[in-house]
Amino acid sequence: MTNIQVNQRLSIAIDTPEGEKNILSYVREVYPDRLVLTRPQDWEENISFLEEGEEVKTKIFTRVGVLLYTAVILNSPADDNFTIEYNENFAQILQRRAYTRVSLETIVDCSYDELIKAEVINNTATSDFVEFSAPLSCEFETKIVEAETIDIGGGGLRIKTKEDLPRQKSITFKINLFDDIIVAQGVIVENNSLPEHQYGVQFTKISNDDRDKIIKTCFKIDAILNRKTD
Repeated sequence: MTNIQVNQRLSIAIDTPEGEKNILSYVREVYPDRLVLTRPQDWEENISFLEEGEEVKTKIFTRVGVLLYTAVILNSPADDNFTIEYNENFAQILQRRAYTRVSLETIVDCSYDELIKAEVINNTATSDFVEFSAPLSCEFETKIVEAETIDIGGGGLRIKTKEDLPRQKSITFKINLFDDIIVAQGVIVENNSLPEHQYGVQFTKISNDDRDKIIKTCFKIDAILNRKTD
């Protein structure tokens, strides 16, 4: 839900006898399970397609790209409290925003939980005929790997380390960005063309403020480099 904010533009597709029609609205309020919207354009002439319980296809234009999902109308715009359901588990990025990436060398701490011990809690007798799952006691420790950035952008970064980093595991990245410390979660993106101990990272969880700080920093660096080449 962190990708959706108040005042973001939203397109609603409705099926009319003349075919599919897209009408525009804006996000007024954001809740974990629903969105309150402004009355869409031409809502009065399309009110029969915007009744409670109707399913509509929506596109929300967010900072990370165009978010696409099918929603059920909870309150029609006739109530002046136009509300649709929202479930982020069924939403998908239709078009991911392309972020400016710039070369930048800075220190990054990469941390993740590593399983160090797992043992069965109750060592009961097993049966040759019944399968069951034994409860486990698991012990983890947080491992920290120091890395250095090669380049960075609003959607992720490329780093180099002296140690291996795990694939298919969420990693927390603490990035020293000049006067700011950026904390984001991400995953390693498979790229066999990179040298050993170089990794491409895609952010999976980052605050909008931290993403904006990265984007603004990239724009500043890009502008400085362009002035030098002019």
